[in-house]
Amino acid sequence: MPCYCWGAEQILEPISSDNLRIEYTGYVRKEIVAAPDNPDYKLVRFDRVLDMPNTGYRWDNPGVSIRFRTDATVVNAILYYNDRHISKRARNSIGVWSVDGVFKPNWIFQTRQQSVQRGPETITAVLACDEAKGFHDYAIFLPYGDSVDFAGLKVSPGARFETPKPAPALRYIAYGDSITHGFTASQIDKTYPFLVGQKRGWQTIDLGLGGRSSGASPSDVGVIASLKPDILTVLMGVNDWQAGVPLERYRANMQKFLGIFRAAQSDTPVYLITPLWVTPTWNPPGHKADLEQYRQVLRDVVTTMKDPNLHVIEGASLIDHDPSLFSPVAVHPNDAGFAEMEERLDRQLSIFKNQR
Repeated sequence: MPCYCWGAEQILEPISSDNLRIEYTGYVRKEIVAAPDNPDYKLVRFDRVLDMPNTGYRWDNPGVSIRFRTDATVVNAILYYNDRHISKRARNSIGVWSVDGVFKPNWIFQTRQQSVQRGPETITAVLACDEAKGFHDYAIFLPYGDSVDFAGLKVSPGARFETPKPAPALRYIAYGDSITHGFTASQIDKTYPFLVGQKRGWQTIDLGLGGRSSGASPSDVGVIASLKPDILTVLMGVNDWQAGVPLERYRANMQKFLGIFRAAQSDTPVYLITPLWVTPTWNPPGHKADLEQYRQVLRDVVTTMKDPNLHVIEGASLIDHDPSLFSPVAVHPNDAGFAEMEERLDRQLSIFKNQR
């Protein structure tokens, strides 16, 4: 059974969420807010700043990590699932945790409420189910499709803390639409940005937003550049195709995005991933051009810019052209599709790195 519980009552020592012994990585913005039921109780809230109307996706923080090192024999994490994710169509509340870099299938936490629409809920994730002697590095990773605040820890009395293993230094930003956001992976550690970051030992910031299209990219780029990524991947275009955005407008949006980013970050490696394969049976009524034409736009943009640190990765080659690797919403990979995508994307990133 998953190692979590709700309302576990034990005599444990509270550790506040703003305690300096707890570190946070992979976020865009972090703030301390008062708990809604007790203003003296502090919550750490994460904000990706970018949003989609009527969704609250800015408050989803895929893979943001909460890290600490302790010799506690009991470690409970208190997580407040707030009401800021308001999408009526999509939610995934499953987070994961690791000990000393090891993940296990049952090391997950989630809300009891499984419906897309839910009320606020506080859960207690029990991270140490069995006595574990000595110091261990813990990392909690927030879900990709829900808004979660961290309310602190409760640990066995007398537990000691040390500085955790340093967070990854290289900052990887994955920017895109719902595919980058994570939909429809079964949980956060099945998404391609998370998988790439874990394999590479990178600090990942997931800036995928369900429903995003290139029209928002020129305004999004200021937030992306302010985070000073060491590497940036961009997967943007399938929603333009589905909505029938004219090819020249798509071209102008992507050129403007890249131009603004380059003005701020002159030599950061940028990898434009062309839209993934989509089964021919998926025929959105609004589309006006072939998906391959949007892929060609990106190839042309890279050729025109003549930027040695700007590369194209062929998205259609990242997952086999097999509907079983995608969800019923055929533009979204499933877990098997995301795993294949991560493996092949990692290979492409290695090729470009060796060419530099």
